[in-house]
This record gives sequence, structure tokens and C-alpha cells, in this order.
Amino acid sequence: MGTRRSIPRQFSIGLFAACVCTLGAVAPAMAEDGVTDTTIKIGMFGPLTGATSVYGYPINNGAIALYKDINDKGGINGRKIEIVHEDGACDPAKTRAAVKKLIYSDKVFMINGGSCSAAVVAARDEFIESKTPYMVMAATLDSISDPPSKYIFTTTLPGSGDSGVMLNFAKSIPGAKKLAVVRHVNEWADAKFKKVEAGYKAAGFDLVADVQLEAKATDATSAVLKIKAANPDATLFLLYPGESAVFLRDAEKYGLKGPFIGTTSVQDLQDLADRAGSKTAIKDVYATSFLKGPVGSPDLAKYTDIYKKQFPNDKVQSLSFYGMSGALTVIDALKRAGRDLTREKFLAALEATKNGDAGPAQCQVNFSAERRQGCLEGTIWALKDGQIVNVGTTWPKSKS
Repeated sequence: MGTRRSIPRQFSIGLFAACVCTLGAVAPAMAEDGVTDTTIKIGMFGPLTGATSVYGYPINNGAIALYKDINDKGGINGRKIEIVHEDGACDPAKTRAAVKKLIYSDKVFMINGGSCSAAVVAARDEFIESKTPYMVMAATLDSISDPPSKYIFTTTLPGSGDSGVMLNFAKSIPGAKKLAVVRHVNEWADAKFKKVEAGYKAAGFDLVADVQLEAKATDATSAVLKIKAANPDATLFLLYPGESAVFLRDAEKYGLKGPFIGTTSVQDLQDLADRAGSKTAIKDVYATSFLKGPVGSPDLAKYTDIYKKQFPNDKVQSLSFYGMSGALTVIDALKRAGRDLTREKFLAALEATKNGDAGPAQCQVNFSAERRQGCLEGTIWALKDGQIVNVGTTWPKSKS
């Protein structure tokens, strides 16, 4: 072996510094996860398998249709959107695992997903700890985005906003003074009930019945009879679609009269009628909606065309539009963040959103450092003559 000659320490330091400077001059800056010269990788998750998959692909595909549409138009600042899809199965543990895979294995730039509130809550800390921007797809639980986090945004009407629209509508019913509530006992229903509980007195109501109905209930006789005995002027039902149908079916059976006012979970009133097995069971039923209009209405025409182009074999339904406002907001913020895209610039662009276009949603998107719930407006739908109609936020004058 040859003799190793030592290098003076001063020279070693100078040589190291020179190498660092040279590398700094030619090497690119550290790239953001999920961003290349030509692509932006967005993670997406939802219930793609199991009983709740009915809410998976239709909702996610609405957002995907918009991302594909922007790709067809050349992308965003020279980059195309690449979607990485994971199944959370509406299960908290599986959803958290799916989110971790998207962040740490797939190394996405941001995530736009989540239709099941409890599952999203279970994964909430993953977004914050990894500093990954997250736009809620369709989950409604307030605790996802309130208290606010730097990394979490939603354009979906939250549970408190949902029940606020319901209570305001009930307040406008002429002569209504007695209010009844039937609800699940879980975090989803509790978020909605808190708004009712805090506001019914100021709205001029006596709460004459507060009745519980178990999730997955197949009979609502006891709940219906308790409410009928209280003789309310209006009944709010804070129930999932299946249980809503059971309650309304039994209300018709035992002669409990409406009006009945439901949450955004039953805004597809055609589906609710099918589940109840009777259109007459929902003849005096109203539901909150965060969409401007029902399927087939002029308000949704532009977004219906985009969906049909990208998914020609899909049935267009209300669910098809649930995730579109979030995707539109993501696209807008990516544009404003510029070509030199970083997560920090993207988060700043999201936070600066003012009067943003929510597409088919009944709102304009507004965020701030203190506000991560971008859409707080909704409207009321009813089923009339076999068609869903937007009746507005107050009782129809023609019925007074």
C-alpha cells in the first residue's frame, strides 16, 4: 500500500467549503414531496369497499373529474395532477393507516379526501404532525377543522352549520312554538344537536321532546310515539339516511305529522323516498343542502357535464358533487401558489382565499388564520311532484 499523505487542517476546511459551494452552485434546491417538474401528487382516501362504499367512489370521482378536467386543459403552472387513491373503508384504524401510507410511503404533496367523519378525526393528528396540507372531501364533523389547524381546511358545511340552517328554517314556520328532536347518540349527531340545544330558546321554541334512536335501527315505533305524544309543531331528525327512512316510514304509519326537517345526510330526497318505500312518507319533509340545486338543475349543469365527460358510465347523483368545492379550492390555491410550489406557499394561498368559487356548493369559500371552515351557508330542499326543489332558507310563503 502507498503512503497516505496528510492534508493540513486549514486546507481540509477550505477544500470542504469549496466543495460545498460548488455543489450548492449546481445542485437544485430540495424538492417538495409529491412535486416534480411535470406533476403534483395528491392523495385521496374514502370508503371504497364495504357497506359505506356507496359514499366512496361517487364523492371522490366528483373531485377527480375536476382534477382530470384541469389536466385536460394543460394542468396547473405546467404540472398535471396525479391522484393516489387509498381505501379507508369508513373505519378509523384503516383510514389512519391509509393516510400514513399516502404521507410516508407515497409521499404526496397534499391530501384531499374523507367522507366519514369519525374516520377522519382518527387521522387528524397525522396531517398535523407530518405538516401535510389536507382538504376535507365531504366529512362534516366540526372537530375536524375546529379548533383550527394550520394544515386542515374544509369547504363542506360542518355539522353546526347544518343544524343552524335547520333551526333557522324551523323558526320561520308560521306559528311554530313546540320543537321535537329525534337523533342518534354519537359524535356526528351531537355536533348538530349542540347548535339546536344552544339556540332553540332564542329561536322562540320549547323543546318538547328529545328522543334517541340507535344507529342501524330497523324500527322507530317507540321514538315516533313519544314525539306524537308531545304534539310538536316541527320535528328535526338528526339521523343517517337509513334510520331517517325508518323513522319517516313509522311516522306515517302511526300518524305523526310534520313538518320534518332533516340534515344534509338526506338531501338526496329521491333516495330517501326509495329507502322509505313511500313518497307520501316524505311529503312534508325538508332537508338541508349545501348544493345550489338538485341533480338536473341549471345550477349544476357545468359540473354535470364535467363529471359525465370524465366518468361516462357513472350515474350522476347528488353525491357526485359533494367533493367538488374542495377540489376547486385546491386547484385555485395551487394556481396562486405559483410555479415555485411549496407546501408553505400552498397553505398561504389557501388561507388567503376570499369569496372563492365553490362551484356547485351554496356558498363562497372564505378562509383566514382563525377560520378553516370555508363554507357556512346552506339551503333547504323538498320533494314536490316527484322533483327535488330548492325552497330557500325560510318557510315557503305559499304554504303559510
